[in-house]
Amino acid sequence: MKIGRISEMVLKRSVLKHITYKSSHLVQGPAAGESFGRLAVGEHKDVIAAVVSVNGNVERTGRRAFYRLANEMAAAGGRLAGMMITLYLPAGGSEDMIKDVMDELVRLSAAYQVDILGGHTEVLGALSEPVLSLSGTGFAGKKTNVRSGGLKPGFDLVMTKWAGLSGAAELVGDETRSGLRSRFTEGFLDQAAEGVQVMSSTADAEFAIALGVTALRSVGAKGVFGALWEMGEASGAGLRVDLKKIPIRQETIEICEYFDFNPYLIASDGVLLAGTPDGARLVERFASKDIQAAVIGTVTDGQGRVVINGDETRFLVPPAP
Repeated sequence: MKIGRISEMVLKRSVLKHITYKSSHLVQGPAAGESFGRLAVGEHKDVIAAVVSVNGNVERTGRRAFYRLANEMAAAGGRLAGMMITLYLPAGGSEDMIKDVMDELVRLSAAYQVDILGGHTEVLGALSEPVLSLSGTGFAGKKTNVRSGGLKPGFDLVMTKWAGLSGAAELVGDETRSGLRSRFTEGFLDQAAEGVQVMSSTADAEFAIALGVTALRSVGAKGVFGALWEMGEASGAGLRVDLKKIPIRQETIEICEYFDFNPYLIASDGVLLAGTPDGARLVERFASKDIQAAVIGTVTDGQGRVVINGDETRFLVPPAP
């Protein structure tokens, strides 16, 4: 198998197909395109659970993982309350690596009032870089029914913030910056690196849900195109997206051109996708809270998920492994 996430086909065939038991407490189980599970535990509250994994530079691994987990929980209608930490280090990994990850997680957990419930740390010879996995639980009101699969034909698709912003910031923050200086000014690179400051979408999701939005998706690691596909797949709906309406910064475009990356397929932490009957109204309400947002397309009948760029049409495909 290829290195990375398993494909959607393998997920359906070898994972989801084999899960048959469902208790009376299960509200939301595993499904293609959905990123959380939900259990009924009381008269007024449900428990929501999610898991994220990241790998790479330890100085930023903790921040990326924490925000992705908190964003997933918020887009599911809940709030992250507790998390378990699993950290795998490569042979030769140092204790300082553990401290770097933990310092960032402890700082963020205190800022967001999230309990660290426990975890596991191990050195594995097969790894070439650290891998961090966070498993989170939180609570949601029973009447808060929001998920990726809530799209309906005729809905507008609304996107917040800017595509690929966090992914471009990570590229600038890597050790490649010395090479980037030969093409870009220091001020340009500093501006591109600011994407790490807008990785949270928890407040944005809470605001959208308070306005009655029931179809919501945190974009995260799979990029805007990947999240759009998964939202359509979870909803069993088609999508028609106008590429020129997707908000993106020039810095992101140029950084991605330098590395030959597609900016709509790289990480977009802090970005939300929402489905709503009145996209213009939702954008207006977001603007009242100084949240950048735009209507980028519509939900259609059938299964076709396309991106229109002038006279050109491309089909969205399942996110790459």
